Amino acid sequence: MLALKITDLKDFTRKLLTGDTFDAFCMVESDVTTFSSFSIDGKLHREFFDTDDCTILDENMLSYSLWKEIRPFFYSIIRGKRVPLSFKIVFCLPPKQVQDLVRGLHTDFSGDMISGLYLNIQFKNHILLCTSGLSLKTFSMDRSLEHSWDTFVLDFFRANNILYEKL
Repeated sequence: MLALKITDLKDFTRKLLTGDTFDAFCMVESDVTTFSSFSIDGKLHREFFDTDDCTILDENMLSYSLWKEIRPFFYSIIRGKRVPLSFKIVFCLPPKQVQDLVRGLHTDFSGDMISGLYLNIQFKNHILLCTSGLSLKTFSMDRSLEHSWDTFVLDFFRANNILYEKL
């Protein structure tokens, strides 16, 4: 697990809320507290979609909304003259990207053993923290996936010029 404190809040929130930096991540859930509390569940409801849309969801193995689809709603809640009291976003890496990451490991992990690779973003008391984590469907002593995911997150932050300090 990786714990990072974001050192440039303004730049990070701009990338998160108005840029496309995080758009390829799936959004599992989010909570925002401003004058009231708001929660968004990213779980897709397949019965809402037509057959063609369901085919696309199946091809991409998506069960959660992409951030690019949720971002405008989230931003509409958070924008204003006042900074929110807090917010939390739980991202996960899309299943196809999880498979790509696992393929490069040369271990016994398979995509069906992994519940998710997560990136948690939490803002509270004017401090923004990002933590990585993973969930497996079975127990494993092998930490190679965890290390690869942490490396992926650090590389992603560096590639997008996101400034942080390790905690």
